[in-house]
Amino acid sequence: MGMLTGIRVIDLSQHGPGSRASRILADYGAEVIKVERPSHRRAGQIQTAASAYGGSRGIQRLRLDLQHADGRTLLLRLARKADVIIEAFRPGVADRLGIGWRAVHDANPRVVYCAISGFGQHGERAAWAGHDLNYAAVTGLLAATQARADGGPPVLGSTIGDGAGGGMHAVIAILAALQERQHTDAGTFLDVAAADGVLWLMSVMLDQYLDGGLDVGPVRLLSGDYACYNTYRCRDDKWLSVAALEHRFWRNLCEAIDLPDLVDAHEDADRQSETASELQRRFLTRTRDDWITRLAALDTCVAPVLSIDEVAVDPHVRERGAIRFGATTSMLAGSNRDDTAPPIDLFAELDLTPQRLAELAAKGVIEGVTS
Repeated sequence: MGMLTGIRVIDLSQHGPGSRASRILADYGAEVIKVERPSHRRAGQIQTAASAYGGSRGIQRLRLDLQHADGRTLLLRLARKADVIIEAFRPGVADRLGIGWRAVHDANPRVVYCAISGFGQHGERAAWAGHDLNYAAVTGLLAATQARADGGPPVLGSTIGDGAGGGMHAVIAILAALQERQHTDAGTFLDVAAADGVLWLMSVMLDQYLDGGLDVGPVRLLSGDYACYNTYRCRDDKWLSVAALEHRFWRNLCEAIDLPDLVDAHEDADRQSETASELQRRFLTRTRDDWITRLAALDTCVAPVLSIDEVAVDPHVRERGAIRFGATTSMLAGSNRDDTAPPIDLFAELDLTPQRLAELAAKGVIEGVTS
């Protein structure tokens, strides 16, 4: 049994942070019903690949037209037995549809209602449209990341806002709310902003600035300005990551690559350009994997920069069980691919006769019930 066995989640999001959150909850054993737009309401929407978010393993799908009164009635009927509702509409949209916090809470006072948005339910950016790059931009993450060749901020290769700032942020809040409900027997409303989550990830740098200035202390080492925390090209045009922040790891690295004179340059701001150049020249003498074989076990904080195709066949990733049968699987601590909840009889949950189901399908209110 999964840790969240018996918890039912209705996910109204189409992709992004909401889908990340319900994926995590399902991997811990929760029952997840993903309510999607019917075909005639999907024009102009991003269509995610069938393999996205773990291929929806253990998640059931139901297409309802929530802009139709009958569709809203069916959703509220489902909500009466739900523990968690996840929605990712723009602020105010769920209320206008009649499926916001107040309406759902009236139907089920114990429900945890998680509203996920880019910038939150209030604040001057609340109504802004946005995506991951925008959340990284307004929280200092882009400005604090090593600039690209033209001096501009980089475009990050991972959806930090969707995955951590939004999805994991939502899951943490939901689990806390479910724990509180055990004592109060009452549901709650959660205002989850992806930008808030990314800002939390930046809190070390922000706190340092608020405490006296961005350029003091060890956090500067994370900016790419120091040779001990950077990436280096190897002879085969593959790359190494070096993160020898502590002096002992730096010393181990310098001695292992026969550059002991660089040990004292670890945090010497005036020597960083020269030090990085020396490291780069040395790393160009061997292939990436040769360096890994030589350095990884010596406490040097060196690791290969792997491409996605390399990650897919990486022995460590396989041994950790993150990929099975040609697909990613549940990979967070305590979760288990085999703990997914059994299918729910959605026809019974909706309390629809075959005749009524046919009527609603003919009107486009309900398009299908699948798992």
